Amino acid sequence: MSETDSSGKGISYGICLPCANAVIINIPNDLRKFLDQISIPVLLVSYEGIVKTANDKALNLLGKDATQFAGHRTGEVFECAYSRLPGGCGNTYHCSGCVIRRSILETHATGTPQVRVPATLKQNSPDHPQEVRFLISTEKFSDYVLLKIHGDEPISGPTLACQ
Repeated sequence: MSETDSSGKGISYGICLPCANAVIINIPNDLRKFLDQISIPVLLVSYEGIVKTANDKALNLLGKDATQFAGHRTGEVFECAYSRLPGGCGNTYHCSGCVIRRSILETHATGTPQVRVPATLKQNSPDHPQEVRFLISTEKFSDYVLLKIHGDEPISGPTLACQ
């Protein structure tokens, strides 16, 4: 994983494609351990938007356990209000404009990372839906995409608070 810092220099999280493939294919039990070494919330997502796993920081941020992540679409994991419509996450009119979905698809198709992209999500809540704002980054990781959630920059409106 890599991105650029404020000076424009690259920041690497240090995994090459052969190592990524080994982690995903040969040692699936160690995948969460690898992701837990990343200092921010991160989800491993397929090009279809299905979450394979996530690190503990992502589980804590979204208040879920691993079984509520694996095999679920990103909209379900983030509790997107539109994911409950007929067709579900990725298959409604609203999904065409979803920044999370578009970033995952773009990164998977081109290999080009998306860095600190502002995302707004209409999230289900017990009383009423609310808009939640946060920054995301994506990076290709073997045949998957790493979806990172940043909490270190101010965003106006309700936000996902990264610990």
